Amino acid sequence: MNELTYAVLEAEPELPMELAGWGVLALSLLVAIVWLVYLYR
Repeated sequence: MNELTYAVLEAEPELPMELAGWGVLALSLLVAIVWLVYLYR
């Protein structure tokens, strides 16, 4: 996993870490929403 991450960072040095942070945040929110819908359906 770390090797893949380092390879991506080396291939895209201009990729901002904020973008990765927002991606993780969006994914976690999506999982939370799906879980709530599944729980309260």
